[in-house]
Amino acid sequence: MKTYANSEGNIIFVRLDDGEDFFDGLTKALKEQGVQAGVIIGAIGMLRNFEIGWFNTSTMQYEKEFISQPHELTSVQGNISKKDGEIFIHAHVTLAGASRTIVGGHLFKAEVCNTAEIFVEKLDINLVRKQAQGFRPLEVE
Repeated sequence: MKTYANSEGNIIFVRLDDGEDFFDGLTKALKEQGVQAGVIIGAIGMLRNFEIGWFNTSTMQYEKEFISQPHELTSVQGNISKKDGEIFIHAHVTLAGASRTIVGGHLFKAEVCNTAEIFVEKLDINLVRKQAQGFRPLEVE
């Protein structure tokens, strides 16, 4: 993992390498750069052994799928906040497999395949995930 910040310190670049855990590596980089709240501007690269999901509002649970084959990471959007006092990364992805078929949804876990190049904007506000009925909405404290 390598991480760099621009001269103002509000734009962070993180490069994760083959075999790294996406969330562990990104969380470590955010801590190194002092990011408590932020927006994932975007990311590209490849992931494998990832789990994505869709939130079923009827059951109030995620329907998850695990995919082991490497996929191109074509898009990531998300935010960084605090949940139970720890950094929490909420990310949604689109990924393309060998047939160029797109899959996507909420990203639960992933292993980097080859590389992941991530850009984050650090925010100067306190974002927190609060407990609520069925899920934990984002709030500003």
